[in-house]
Amino acid sequence: MNIDPVKAVDDKVERLKKDLNVLTARLDDVETTGAQQQLSATNQVRDANRRLTKTNERVTELAESVHRLERLLVALNRKVRAGETQKADFDDWPEIGESLIATILAGQEAYARKASTPQEAQQTREVIARYDARLAEAIDAAEGLTNLPANAESLWRRKYASWQAFTRLGQRPQAPDDDAHAKDASAKTQGNEAVAQARRQIRARIEDAVARDLLFPAWFENVLGPAAPPGRADDWLYTATDVVLYRLLHGVDSPADALGPAPREQGHRRTLHERLVVECAEYRKA
Repeated sequence: MNIDPVKAVDDKVERLKKDLNVLTARLDDVETTGAQQQLSATNQVRDANRRLTKTNERVTELAESVHRLERLLVALNRKVRAGETQKADFDDWPEIGESLIATILAGQEAYARKASTPQEAQQTREVIARYDARLAEAIDAAEGLTNLPANAESLWRRKYASWQAFTRLGQRPQAPDDDAHAKDASAKTQGNEAVAQARRQIRARIEDAVARDLLFPAWFENVLGPAAPPGRADDWLYTATDVVLYRLLHGVDSPADALGPAPREQGHRRTLHERLVVECAEYRKA
């Protein structure tokens, strides 16, 4: 033990410096080891991501290969069945004549047309009555303006104001058709009945083709698949019936494309086309 207090303190400081150096070295070692471990973990994550990406790409390739194989199997199945099985005819419909189709289209037009309500018709008649009254005043003013004495300034101003008021009215509204609402209601009823009749006939033929295992037309299988998905036969038949009816109503006769190009104009046809495209896609995936 050093009896010199200053020397003792110096010795203690030297020992603390040595301990601090040891701790600093250990800390450096820990930091170096941690950095190496972090770099290793980062590299492992990168490798895992690369492997995952390659796996996803491989899964996509396999899915595409399966899809191509399914299409080839469908085509092969069609060729085999074509030599052994009768073909279903979903294009020729003598029982659904032009008059029935015209009735359906007229009903659709009636639904698309906005008919005036009784209140709206009455308001239109009131506007027409005011227009006609202003017109009579304007005619009287025009006649009076040509016959007024030179000193009748106030009277001239009144008649001129009547004429100006008339010129601001714009065009005379068209008189409401009192029979339009009744005609549209009748067209809607007849159209609904015609649709029900056509759908019954179409569905019966499709069901018969399914029961007899007939070969469907190419356009039919392209959009609806070769058969109804398990557990969804009724839904599939409903959509299939609408697809055939759509072709009849809008003159689609493509041997491969069931619905033809999407209509550009908004309306019943475009709405139906969009619905059928979505529903048929679901059946093909099932």
